[in-house]
Amino acid sequence: MAPTAEWAVIAGRVDVLLDRARAATRIAERRFALDALARGLLLADPGTIDAATREAALALRVDPSTVSAAHASRLPHAVPVPLVAGDDLAFVRQVLVVFDPVGLLADGDPLEPGARRAVARAIDRAALRTPPTSDPALHRLVAARPRALAAARVEGPSLAAAAYLSAVSLWTGRAIRDGVVVTGALEGDAVVSVGAMPEKVRAARDHGAERLLVPAADAAVAAQVAAHLGATLEVVGVADLAALEAHGLAADGGRRASPEREVADARREFSTGWRGFRWPTIQASLSRLSGTLPAGRVDLRVEVLCRLAAAQRHLGDPVGALALLDEAHAIVRSPEGEAGVPDDPLAYLLQQTAMTDKQLCRFAEARRAARDAAEVARRARLRGVLIKALGVVGLVALADGDPKAAIEAFEESLAVTLAFDPHRTARTRAYLIEAHGAAGNHAAAAAQLDAAMEELEASGDDEGRRATESWVRTSWGGALHALGRAADAVAALDVPSVHASLEGEPLPGLIARRWLGLALTETDGGAARGYELLAASPVVHGRALAPHLSFLAHLNVLFEAAARAAQGAWGPDVAGRAVRALEQVPSYGLVDRAVRDAHRVVGAALERGDAPPDAALATLLAQCRRLA
Repeated sequence: MAPTAEWAVIAGRVDVLLDRARAATRIAERRFALDALARGLLLADPGTIDAATREAALALRVDPSTVSAAHASRLPHAVPVPLVAGDDLAFVRQVLVVFDPVGLLADGDPLEPGARRAVARAIDRAALRTPPTSDPALHRLVAARPRALAAARVEGPSLAAAAYLSAVSLWTGRAIRDGVVVTGALEGDAVVSVGAMPEKVRAARDHGAERLLVPAADAAVAAQVAAHLGATLEVVGVADLAALEAHGLAADGGRRASPEREVADARREFSTGWRGFRWPTIQASLSRLSGTLPAGRVDLRVEVLCRLAAAQRHLGDPVGALALLDEAHAIVRSPEGEAGVPDDPLAYLLQQTAMTDKQLCRFAEARRAARDAAEVARRARLRGVLIKALGVVGLVALADGDPKAAIEAFEESLAVTLAFDPHRTARTRAYLIEAHGAAGNHAAAAAQLDAAMEELEASGDDEGRRATESWVRTSWGGALHALGRAADAVAALDVPSVHASLEGEPLPGLIARRWLGLALTETDGGAARGYELLAASPVVHGRALAPHLSFLAHLNVLFEAAARAAQGAWGPDVAGRAVRALEQVPSYGLVDRAVRDAHRVVGAALERGDAPPDAALATLLAQCRRLA
């Protein structure tokens, strides 16, 4: 049976998806094939997409942010395993053991109960032979790309050997050998037989594996199948855990970097999260680090938990992020935390708490946490931290509908920046532009724009400068739109630096699309292009992305619906897009309460194919903007 495109996405077979996209000739067929290829790239296991594949995808006009997101390294403790689907179709996917301190993954894995018990026993067995620095009961086996297997049920005990290897790798620093695929059940220290061996051998061959580790009892059958297939695949039978480690793990884990060095590396990796959309890989890397830090380094544990929470929030789960932050707060309040957590990670914890509370529409809590973060930074004379903490104070106030308080916070942040790092004020000025626009202060916003652009012009012409200019212009365009100056907003945003972000990174690309699209709809002759910019947001930036980015993309579609309704350009296709967009509005935390009534009224009108009442749609959009 020939594999379908959807099977290829689940299986991580980007080679199949590339071939389908190249062969597609009709417009609809090509669009479907490119969509499947984009999803396949985003759901491919880390380290499986090489440079040639990325170049081929770019040549087929897959959006660059999707291709960039596929540029990820394999985690050293990820184990490729063969999985068998229906109709004799099998594939290889990476699984890995992760640290789950607050139980976020307890109910979200694809394992059926028997498989889950077998994996838990394997992790316990690994802990007996290689004691971890944290409770083994808080470690779970997950797919390297959980969303790829979200609709699957993984049955049987055949993942136990992989779970054992991943746990030992995680806790010792010995990497999984390159080119290895592993299958096998465990009984005590013995590796015992599993089923579907012909399908698993075929999957390992198609994956390009060099070596397949199987239970010793299955080795003869597996080798016979490999020979029949003409596969250049070494089949190795392993009878016990010692043999499994010898053939599955690198001989020496090498000398691990110091905890401080590992956390510094994590900070650098964290800073790349919005290049494409790298948060899934960063989340997995942070989880690995959080489960291996020395128990006594409470300062590092708090920082890594905060970054893990931020990644969780960016992936669309602020409720889970808040649970991780609560765990960090508990560490800070413990006797060890009171003695060992300095002000820098404490201020960072309060900043992340504020941003998470903001996304949950808990504005009173968010404003309190943001103020506390700024106070800690002032008290400790941490000027760099204070700049960011004041920025959080301003962002929370702006989301809470208080531009005056936002301006005060951003102005103080700017004053500290001018004293501390006077040549890097453009982003702070961009926030001030947005706040002045919300407050109706055109002259003040324009003054900040002039200062930001003067700084950028003096900084040379490189990628970083152009990216910052896009942010500044996007904020200016939003301010001009708030001030009712649509033509000026078009002039500010319809420029090369902003055009690059429209098709490139999701942020500020999605926001730039919103302001330029809306401004065009309000100018003579620009409506059609404006509608298209807004409507295309999910296609350009929302495919297969995490929930929050998908929400931002579809929010632009709701803005398109509002613009069309106001200008008498409504139609069934608009209603259809808006129905799908409405499904992306979050319902976590207090968000549901904030948007519930307007959501219901708008939804009822859309289901009838009608334009929603202006008041209900305006209320819904205003509430959604607070989340964005």
